Amino acid sequence: MSSGDLVLVKLAFAVLVAAVGLVGTWVPWLLGRRAADDRVLALSDTFAAGVLGGAGLIHLLGSANDLFRTVLPDVSYPIALVLAGAGFLLILLIEAVVVPAHPGHDAVPAVAGSAGLQHELDWHPEGPRSRALVLLVVLSLHSVILGVALGAQSAWAGVLVVLVAILTHKGAAAVALGVGYRRAGLSHREALPRLAFFSAMTPLGIVLGTIVGAVLLGTTAQVFEAAFDAIGAGTFLYIAALDIIKTEFDGPGHHAQKWLATAAGFSLMAVLAFWL
Repeated sequence: MSSGDLVLVKLAFAVLVAAVGLVGTWVPWLLGRRAADDRVLALSDTFAAGVLGGAGLIHLLGSANDLFRTVLPDVSYPIALVLAGAGFLLILLIEAVVVPAHPGHDAVPAVAGSAGLQHELDWHPEGPRSRALVLLVVLSLHSVILGVALGAQSAWAGVLVVLVAILTHKGAAAVALGVGYRRAGLSHREALPRLAFFSAMTPLGIVLGTIVGAVLLGTTAQVFEAAFDAIGAGTFLYIAALDIIKTEFDGPGHHAQKWLATAAGFSLMAVLAFWL
């Protein structure tokens, strides 16, 4: 596949991701109370965590390490691992320090739904609507970084792996966001501008990563791809481990099924590594 064709594929995937995000946010209004099935939400959430963790650890981090070894053969320093750690710490900084009111830091009344979605939402009807803005900022930063990681890919295999990881998380996060706004008493029309903003953030990241990757040439382009592969890997691992897995397993019930869902998502990424 030529570089021009790959750019078109990335742009098409950006549209697909936006559509998945927008449709996902609409699901709670379409299905009503059925959208709040705790078990289904928890299993889809943990499956997404397995996919994210597998994509980050097996594909992105492995690719970053190989690229750095190819581009900088005389450098023995573990650049990929350090950048992955930096990506992890960046999201921790945003969630625990810059936005201290982010889910998991303050005790708030719980709402029905999976523990992982409760962690992401930190939402209750009596709370100020400024919590929605905090949630949108945090999820949007996640989304932009994941999008740049996809846009930075220079090979079809890398694009496909990151796309699968993004779609699984985007769908779960979109439904979670929609559930939060619906339970807060907003109509779909009232919530739509916020939902559309969230849905557009990953495509924005894809476009930014694609543009930068197209402008850079030679070794610089490879270093950019390797760097964002590594940073994306750290981000994927943080979201999987702390935003989803820890909180889901801290919650009651279905632990064996949650583990199986997580293992299934990770296994999917491990199997794809035979071909991609």
